Amino acid sequence: MSEVLQRKERINSAIRDRDPSAFAGALMGWLEATAYLRVLPALEKLSLPRGVVPSLSDVDLREESVREVADDAVMAFCIAAGLNHDREPVIKLHGLLTKQMGPIYPGSSAIAHCMQTIDPIVTLDDAVGQALKAMLEGDALDVKDIWNAGLRLLQRLRSSNFVQELAPMLARWLRDKWTLAIDQQRFNLVRPRLSIPPIEAALADAIDDQSFIAALLLASADAADIEIDADYRAQLQAIARRV
Repeated sequence: MSEVLQRKERINSAIRDRDPSAFAGALMGWLEATAYLRVLPALEKLSLPRGVVPSLSDVDLREESVREVADDAVMAFCIAAGLNHDREPVIKLHGLLTKQMGPIYPGSSAIAHCMQTIDPIVTLDDAVGQALKAMLEGDALDVKDIWNAGLRLLQRLRSSNFVQELAPMLARWLRDKWTLAIDQQRFNLVRPRLSIPPIEAALADAIDDQSFIAALLLASADAADIEIDADYRAQLQAIARRV
C-alpha cells in the first residue's frame, strides 16, 4: 500500500506544481495503482497474496474504468492550471501524452473539454471544461461567470480523487475574485448595499475548504443576480456546515 501512496503523492505534486513533465511521468503509475486497488478486495476475499502493482497493457488502457481515472487526473491538472490562468502547462501536457500514447491517450477527453468549444453544454464536464477554457485563454469573467465557474468546479472536484488538492485552490481563487469585486468592481454587483455584507461575512472565514466555497457561493448569489435552484441551495447549505 505504501507504493500506491507514493504514486498518489507523485501525481498530487505534479498537479499542485502544474508540472506537465512530472504529471506525464506519474500518470501511468497512478493508473496502475488505481487498477490494482479495484481488484484488491477480490484478492483479499479469496485470501490471495496482494503481490506487486501490475503494469497495464495497451488493452487495459482502453478499459472504461481506466480512462475514467485518467480523465479525472487530467481534469484535475487542467483545473489547477485554469485557476492560475496558466494555459502553457496544459498545452505541454497534451503534447507529452500524445507522444507517449498517441492522440486518443487516456485523459484526452478531459483535455478536449478544456480546449475545444462545446455547444450545447450537456454534462458537468462540458460546463467545467468551458469554464476552464475561458480561464486558460484569459477571458474577462463577470461576476456571474465567476459564480457559475465556482459552482461547477465545486461539483466536479467533490467527485474527484484529487479533492484535497483542488478545494483549497478553488477557495483561494474565489476569495481573490470576490475580494476584488467588492473592493474595486462594486458597480458590477446587483444591489451592492444589500449584497456586499453577506459576501464580506463569508470572506471573513479564513479556512480555504469546501465549506468556505459553498458559503461564499450562497453569500454571493444575490450580487451576481443568480437564483439558486432549491436542490442546489440545499446541497450548498449542507456543504457549508462544518462538522
